[in-house]
Amino acid sequence: MQKRTLVSSIPLPLAERLDAVIEQLGLAHDQVVAEAVAAWIDNEEQRRLMALRTLAFASSMAVEGHRVMDWADSLSADRH
Repeated sequence: MQKRTLVSSIPLPLAERLDAVIEQLGLAHDQVVAEAVAAWIDNEEQRRLMALRTLAFASSMAVEGHRVMDWADSLSADRH
């Protein structure tokens, strides 16, 4: 697999926590950062999917609402 080097600045307390966990687990920085980025991307994709599903549901409810209003209007039109 091809790789690409990324450079990022993170707050020192976070970097120190990261170093401590990496040392305790005996892992490589690259592995931990790659897993963290993958988990973040997965989370963002899930959030976007949920947002799209919510919008689709709301949109379908709006369509149903218009159908109910059209039906109600048709009832009053039948009376005239």
